[in-house]
Amino acid sequence: MSVWFYNVMSLRLIAALEDLGVTELIIGRRRHTFLQDESTKTWLLQICGIPNVCYHFGSMTEGTTTPAMGSDIDTLVCDDSVNIMSGRQDWKREGTNLLMVKHATCSPQHYRLQTIRPDLPFPFTYPTDEFDVMDANGIIYRNNRTVGTFIRQYAADINMPYINAGPSHSTSAMFDFVYAYRCGTLPVECESWFTRPRLGIWPTQEILQTARELGCFLIPDGHCDSEYSSLEWHVSPSHIERYLMFSMHLIHMHCYVTLKLLKKDIINPYLNGDGKLTSFHCKTALFYAREQLPSEMWTSDRLFDCILYCLNLIRDWAINGHFPHYIMDEVNLFDGKLNSEQRARLRTVLDIIIDTHLAPLAFVETDDLGVRLLNNVYSVAIRDMMPRRAIHQEITGFLSAYGNFCLAMHIGIILENAADKTPDELCLYLHTLISEIALFQVHRHGSEQAMCRLDSVNRDNIIRHLQQHLASTAASICLQHSMHIGNIIWSLYSAGIDTDVASSRLKLASMLYCKCELRMVADVLDDVERIYYNTVQAICGCGRMDPLKTKPLASFAELVNEGDTEVLSTNKVAYCVSFLRQEVFCAPPFLHFEMVRGVGDDIQHRRPKERVWMNWAVVDSRPFLHYLQYLTFRGLGLRHKQLQALQSLRISVVEGIKQTQLFHPPTYSSTVWRLRAKLTVP
Repeated sequence: MSVWFYNVMSLRLIAALEDLGVTELIIGRRRHTFLQDESTKTWLLQICGIPNVCYHFGSMTEGTTTPAMGSDIDTLVCDDSVNIMSGRQDWKREGTNLLMVKHATCSPQHYRLQTIRPDLPFPFTYPTDEFDVMDANGIIYRNNRTVGTFIRQYAADINMPYINAGPSHSTSAMFDFVYAYRCGTLPVECESWFTRPRLGIWPTQEILQTARELGCFLIPDGHCDSEYSSLEWHVSPSHIERYLMFSMHLIHMHCYVTLKLLKKDIINPYLNGDGKLTSFHCKTALFYAREQLPSEMWTSDRLFDCILYCLNLIRDWAINGHFPHYIMDEVNLFDGKLNSEQRARLRTVLDIIIDTHLAPLAFVETDDLGVRLLNNVYSVAIRDMMPRRAIHQEITGFLSAYGNFCLAMHIGIILENAADKTPDELCLYLHTLISEIALFQVHRHGSEQAMCRLDSVNRDNIIRHLQQHLASTAASICLQHSMHIGNIIWSLYSAGIDTDVASSRLKLASMLYCKCELRMVADVLDDVERIYYNTVQAICGCGRMDPLKTKPLASFAELVNEGDTEVLSTNKVAYCVSFLRQEVFCAPPFLHFEMVRGVGDDIQHRRPKERVWMNWAVVDSRPFLHYLQYLTFRGLGLRHKQLQALQSLRISVVEGIKQTQLFHPPTYSSTVWRLRAKLTVP
């Protein structure tokens, strides 16, 4: 096949991939969204006194996915309270100590974890809790299946499905959670990767140094063929691999995404479900190709050559029966995935793809890649094919809505911990929390540091939300005791006013209404109505909004698509308005009933997401805006405007339900009709 053909088809394939969002901007937005969320989850755990660190790994965080690829969200929760020892010298007094033991039965990449006493650097001779198990020789090891048992029981208790895939445990098919420990020192299996000779210039010495600092995790997953798999822990350099992916250029992302699409639609279907090639296999092939190919090969017009090089690597490994892990080359990635017969089928399908010069790309149905590629070749407009701009808007709309949803959800979880506090105790708690968050820093390495400039933005948003609740709680105490609302409270309202388009301003308006400052209420509501455009996206963090299924407004998606990599578009969203019980005197009377929805054992039978806000009054911003207008204009005797507000309230409820932008419809179902009935009375 001529060089000209490869060059032209490479450029056309890149155009098709960029249609699907494999661009610098979209990849950057994906990374910002999930890195920002992992830092917030870490804050949340540490604020609650849990010494865990969260990491998002996989395609969603790397930005190497497309809308129809169906990538899930992989989260690793690292328990930093456990000290992992590579030898006796790493022992620490107090706390939990686990010694990495390379048992004779352990395959490469696997260890047993022996429990060590906290008072002396000697092993326990008896099990101390349900995590420990004694082997035939009387040695106490940490069991790797206890975490799964706990999560399975938790799922049963809350009436949710339990999903298990290897070390991952979850109650949702879209989320994978892995529990892990951090290796104190780099395992010996990884050392050869840092010192082995390389033909090219990647990875650079700077990348290798940072990778060494990132270290590895131990995850609860034994070898597939081990008789003692329940005692084995798997060495995972996931953080190093993510860092390597972040060091790649766009052309490498194009290569990797193409390999994944071929794997999904061409290779694995040919295997007929007997074993499978995974995304990690494709990523490993990319790592080797990135290291071995010269830089001048990685250009836009040579993408076909790079993809074929990766496929040839996989075919050679299938012939040899050994697919080497990139960092621990003694590890065979075919183990547990493909046996000899399946590897023969893999070789056959790879031969077809390679010998036909990637012609099967035309048959990739995911995201209509094949159709797009043919469209670029023959310049034929395909009527049902979604245009690039629409796809990019859909992706950026989802990412922005998801990022704002996570922020709202995390705020709810933080406040849930204060549910039983008195108003005075809540004020002290929030004041202390704001000070702690302001000082909290997320430490990152290398390119992640520059990428996570949003950490400070995210922290400031959390602080503003908490300042809003602190102001409202303090004002509620003042209104309850007929006290003057001081300048400090007003300054807190002012500091938290820009959390979003509406919710913070509506809480201020609600307080002013309860204070009987109706003229001031009308001014605040006019301001909210003026900036509440039809492009504003409603966000609910109470559990009523599923960010993976809720489709953002098209106008909102179009608006955020015009911006940069910023995902927390607080000037384009409206969160739900929430009042804690401690803020009751700042909420209109009808919302007081919302604070007593749990009666007797009823609260115990509700879903966990609902328990976060069941003792609060929570309303959607737009209907609450019109309801406050109704109350205010009634108090001012402006009947015409009162009728207009009621009509706007009715329309906002109907349109909100129709556009799936209303998340608390029971709050309004009877209210609108009750108010209409009142207005018909002479």
